[in-house]
Formats: sequence, structure tokens, C-alpha cells
Amino acid sequence: MPRCRTAVWLAGMILPAAAAAQTTAPPPFECDIGFKALQASVQALPGAKLSEDSGFEVVTVEAPDAWKAELSFTTRWHPAYPAATMRTFRKQVTGVWTAQSKSCGYGDQGQFAALVEQMKAGDKALTDASRDEVERAKASRSPLAPAP
Repeated sequence: MPRCRTAVWLAGMILPAAAAAQTTAPPPFECDIGFKALQASVQALPGAKLSEDSGFEVVTVEAPDAWKAELSFTTRWHPAYPAATMRTFRKQVTGVWTAQSKSCGYGDQGQFAALVEQMKAGDKALTDASRDEVERAKASRSPLAPAP
């Protein structure tokens, strides 16, 4: 019986600690609610940082060292307006940050298709750059040095 109590006590201590160690997931990206509603819901996210860049209103949210999400909304003068994108960066166990995008197009579908292609190319370039950086860091470390 003492073993059982010890196991229950350990489980009671370990499970809450494991739950606390987990980070929240990136925000949902629901195209079906429409451009304005999606934009308003993203702007209201806790910790959201707003900026503007190259024809996009950008909202950034993150859980440091786990994920980062950049949600972008085209401005009126952008050819793909109205459109929204979400690029999510996730840190892998290897240390590489991978980029993956989702998009919602509510206007000109030809312009939206071009935007989606740009996002896909950007995802690959960003992931490859992170992978290269991790490989360079590995190569510059001494084989006898402790792992970071």
C-alpha cells in the first residue's frame, strides 16, 4: 500500500507541473467568419503587437521559444485586398524554426493565388534559413563541448 500512495503522490506532483510546462497553441485562423471579423478577433488577442508592413496590417503574438504567429491583413491598396494570412513559426526539437502559412482570400482570386505562392516561397526560405543557421552553429562547436 505505501507504494501505491507514493505513486499517487508523485502523479499528483508531476501532472500539474507537466501541464504548466505546456505552452498554448497559436490562435485559431477561421476564414469562414469573414475578413473584418477575423481582423477584429486577431487584434483583440492578449499580447497582440500591431504594426504595418508593405501593404499589410500585421498582428504578432507568440509564446517565446515555442511558437510565433504573424497574422497579416491586406490594406485597401494591396492588389489581393481583402485577404488575410497567418504565418506560424514553430520551434522544433532540433532548434530549427519551421514556417507554415494559411490564407483567406475574399477578393480577386487571381491576386490571392499570387499572394499564396509568395507565402509558400517565403515559408520555405525562412525554414531553410533557420535550418542553415542551426547547422552552422553545430559545425562551429567543438565536438567536446556540451550541447546547448
